[in-house]
Order: sequence, then C-alpha cells, then structure tokens
Amino acid sequence: MKQPAATSLSRRHVLIGGAAVVALGSAGALWLAVGSNDAPEWIEAVVRRSLPNARLDDLSLKRFAAQLAREPEFQSRKMLLLTGIDSIAPALVRLAPEVNRRIERLERFVLSNYLTSSNFFRVADPTRETIVCGARLLACGNPFARFRAHEPLQDMSPQSAS
Repeated sequence: MKQPAATSLSRRHVLIGGAAVVALGSAGALWLAVGSNDAPEWIEAVVRRSLPNARLDDLSLKRFAAQLAREPEFQSRKMLLLTGIDSIAPALVRLAPEVNRRIERLERFVLSNYLTSSNFFRVADPTRETIVCGARLLACGNPFARFRAHEPLQDMSPQSAS
C-alpha cells in the first residue's frame, strides 16, 4: 500500500496563512472599533487628555459629551470609525496624514466647544477650582469674540439716518 506523502509547509503556505491572520486581525479590530464605538467616551477622553491637570466636574463633562456626540460631526460612519479606531489604537490611526488631520480637527472641535461652554476662562486657577460645563454657546463660532450686552442695538434703517 502506498503511504500518503508527508505534508510540508512551503513558503507559499506560510505567506497565505500569515495574510489570513493579518486579514482576520484587521477585521476583528475593525469590528471592535465599530461595535464598541462610544463617541461620548471618546469626547470625554479627549477633554481629559487635553486638560490633564484641570479639575473637571464629572457629571457636567458626561452631559457635555453626550450632547456633543449628537452633533453632525459625530454622526457619519467615517467619523465613528475613526474615533473608534483612535480609541483602540491611536498610533495606528495617526500613521496616515489625512486621517491624523481629521482626528486632530475633531479633537480641536471638542476642546474648543468644551472650553467655551465651561467656566474654564472665568476661574483663576483651573487646577484648584472645579471646571463646570454648562450649555453650549451657539451664538458665534469664534471662541475669542466678546459681546457687550449693555449696549443697545442701533437702528440702521434709512429712516433713522435722516
């Protein structure tokens, strides 16, 4: 009776197996990123990472993150995927320049909104006083704009000029 030939591993088999492992690992990481993506947690992590020594009120930060996560910037599948992967493996996401630029822009959006809707600029020392976030300011996109509430509006109609 003829004996079956011993199975030998060729270079081709090793490469195919390695590619399959990489593909399955990537698919698993992608599935985890999309399935476990929690935009409010990512927003909270961005604020805490950006203001490491500031005393932040946990409850108001959670409310802010939940509210901001409902904004259109966080509703696209692409952004949900980016924030999900950034939560799992930030170094991996930051390798591609375009992806890195989008994540940085989103982080600036989060931090600017947090700073302008909190009392951060109104406390003497954010490391000693608790930073509380209130309602988001929607009047102007410029975080450095200053408005004077006590000045009456001037009528610019043609009848008032005469």
